Amino acid sequence: MDKQIICLDSPTDFMVGKYVSANEIKQYIGIPCKIKAGVFILCMKGYVRSTINLSEYKTTKYNVITLTPNSYIQVHEMSDDILIYFAAFSSDFMSYANFLKSTMSCLSSIYRHPVIPISQNMSKLIASFYDLLRRYAVYPNIVSNKEMIKAIFTICSQGIIELYDSKQLLKKQERTRYTEIYQDFINQALKHYTAEHNISFYADRLGLTPSYLATCIKKAIGQTPLDVLTQIILIDAKVQLKGTNQEIKNIAMELGFNNLSFFNRFFRKHVGMTPQEYRGKQYTYSCYQKDFS
Repeated sequence: MDKQIICLDSPTDFMVGKYVSANEIKQYIGIPCKIKAGVFILCMKGYVRSTINLSEYKTTKYNVITLTPNSYIQVHEMSDDILIYFAAFSSDFMSYANFLKSTMSCLSSIYRHPVIPISQNMSKLIASFYDLLRRYAVYPNIVSNKEMIKAIFTICSQGIIELYDSKQLLKKQERTRYTEIYQDFINQALKHYTAEHNISFYADRLGLTPSYLATCIKKAIGQTPLDVLTQIILIDAKVQLKGTNQEIKNIAMELGFNNLSFFNRFFRKHVGMTPQEYRGKQYTYSCYQKDFS
């Protein structure tokens, strides 16, 4: 089985499917995953408790999840009766379609609220749309046609924009200066964490003093900037240790550590075991299952 599934990207420009039981997803429980693709998910039954980009959510019936490229997700728990539809667009295609530009009007809301509730009628409409896509996706001339896929992507992304624009609770929710700085810090951290581990670097990027940045992050989420940066680095480290066969010293270098011993000490301090021990710990993985029944 291909363990690269931990670092999730669509193997083709576009794929669509559904999980019809918890058994198809339970292999992911407790495993941090980096989502390289853009993924639109609809929950029609059951629930999933997960952490998305450092915040915990409980996704339930008639909820929509939007995962933007380079999001992190870790599933903690799910019900046995789960029913989830998904449409995924590869990271290359997301760049081709200029996802950031097309969703600029609500990207901040998507990032802060990746899980939103929708009505039963809207859920049924979206489920019908996914079922239609699943039938079309079996034809090679459709899945290999970039303009056809772009049309499907436009429907998905514009539909998400409409859903977020219609959510009055998102419009009315106060966005404090602290949360603005927190989001800006996260954006910078996700761009530079493989090269910069010094909080002063991020404070300079944001035009703030390190102490004021720490105060803002603490007030926004109750953690320090270093806590957040450490979590981001650890998630990527775990993904690479479990999802690739790359030498640990190369992983350390890619994550901005000057030598392997620094990385070993860092990892052991926060995980309680060495990178080698973590890599040797046994998990079971499975690939996406596309159900066309």
